[in-house]
Amino acid sequence: MIRTHVILDGIQDPLTGQQLSARWASVGFNNAVDVAGQCGWLAMMGDESKLDEGQMNRAAGIARAFGLEIRDRIGRNFQPDNDLNALRVRMADEYRSRFATAIMFGLPALALHYIGPTLTGDPTNLRQMFYPWMIECLLVGWLCIAAGWPILWQGGLSLFHLRPTADLLTTAIVMVSFVPSTIGIFSVLFFDQPWFIVDAPIFYATNFTIIIAVLQRWLLHRVAGQLSGQAMLMLSRFGRLIVAWVIVAAIAGIAVGWRTGLAFALLLPPLASLAAINPWNPLWSSILPTFAFAGIVLMDPLIADFSLAGVRIEVVSGVVIMQTVVMALGWRHFPRTRRS
Repeated sequence: MIRTHVILDGIQDPLTGQQLSARWASVGFNNAVDVAGQCGWLAMMGDESKLDEGQMNRAAGIARAFGLEIRDRIGRNFQPDNDLNALRVRMADEYRSRFATAIMFGLPALALHYIGPTLTGDPTNLRQMFYPWMIECLLVGWLCIAAGWPILWQGGLSLFHLRPTADLLTTAIVMVSFVPSTIGIFSVLFFDQPWFIVDAPIFYATNFTIIIAVLQRWLLHRVAGQLSGQAMLMLSRFGRLIVAWVIVAAIAGIAVGWRTGLAFALLLPPLASLAAINPWNPLWSSILPTFAFAGIVLMDPLIADFSLAGVRIEVVSGVVIMQTVVMALGWRHFPRTRRS
């Protein structure tokens, strides 16, 4: 049997993998989906002929209905007997490059966010803040395109097909933080009081979100071969958790403040399901730190004598980065397997 391997970048829910495999089989593709390994393969059912590019495009269309854009080639030309190891190396290299791009544009944008008010001489004059905010907007906007586009594209596919995925969560955070902030800075040109969902643009929330998501993707694809076959350790029905998380974040944004709602949303790492493949915090215990800190984020404005309002998103981002490090270090304990 001649198999065509595909990368399923960002698949998080074992149930989604089962449904995708069943859908492929129903239209005549012999296949297997390895959720933890972020990959799968397809072949013609019942004979030894090779898949052609038209058939792969049909399989890709089915995958898009699950919020996934499959990767099946190294270069421009389609090869039915492709090499899974080469595909994995390419994905790791791609996200390493995207992470470097995220840092290259993200750090100047963060610096401008914090020192921009001092550059105008009068931070209370919002009209004078237009140019620092505009430059920050351009940096973060390009960051989203150059570094985070595959993730945001799949998030858009998930929204279009009503599929709750990790990429949908990332895309929702980006849209809620970037779009109103962009509208707000342009409103400075027309109104004395600009329109913001908070008191200033929150491009830095978009910035942190993309950097963390791309970092996690890079670290995952570096060890995808080692995680292959471990889907039984991943969080079942992860999509339901994402839906509940988005709803609670929206309620928190309305009731307590949008900065708090964004911080709550950002606190669930995009790769939380794959984080469960970790001998240090296996299965559902992998998100106990998330639940614990989420309580602090939501309750702090209500019960504490001090407020984290000025640093909440930064603190949450730091917590998620620490979770990412623990996740990645735990993966290294799995033995390397020979990649097919």
